[in-house]
Amino acid sequence: MLTLKCTKKVQTLFGVKRADLSEAQEEDSVFGAWYVNEFNVGRSRSLIFMSERTLLSFILFGAKKATCRKESLPELCVRGLIQLLLLEETPDAQIRRVIDECIPSRFANTTSKSVLGNMNELMWHYEDAILEDGGFERCNLNEIICQLNRLPQRNIGWNKAIDVTRDLLGIHTV
Repeated sequence: MLTLKCTKKVQTLFGVKRADLSEAQEEDSVFGAWYVNEFNVGRSRSLIFMSERTLLSFILFGAKKATCRKESLPELCVRGLIQLLLLEETPDAQIRRVIDECIPSRFANTTSKSVLGNMNELMWHYEDAILEDGGFERCNLNEIICQLNRLPQRNIGWNKAIDVTRDLLGIHTV
């Protein structure tokens, strides 16, 4: 099951009401729950998605308030995750496994201050890298996402999010 732990900003933006929220539960999917937050890079509204278990992250930009509906948020997450896994040359069998784990979906509040801390740090890195490369119009967003998933993270034993992800998916690189 795909659990999206949304910040209050995301809940408001996508119209997720209190009645839509599930109680936090232990996740048995590869990635655990996904934390979702909204932030601005320049004048573009961006969404960051980050795995609670692996700290793997990606961003989507250009979210328009008029098109943000709670029904679309799980699909945005799954599509972004598939794109990232393809970018990282993940075998089809593992991608199918991840997709199967994403059905059905539910919403919950964020529950971990340390995970939120990691996400806030990554948001700063994303914003800095994008602006340094000339904004969304000029930057190579795929390259930035790949680079940031290769930063050592304290909350996962100074490992890299992509390496933890590959280990959990059973992908062994040479």
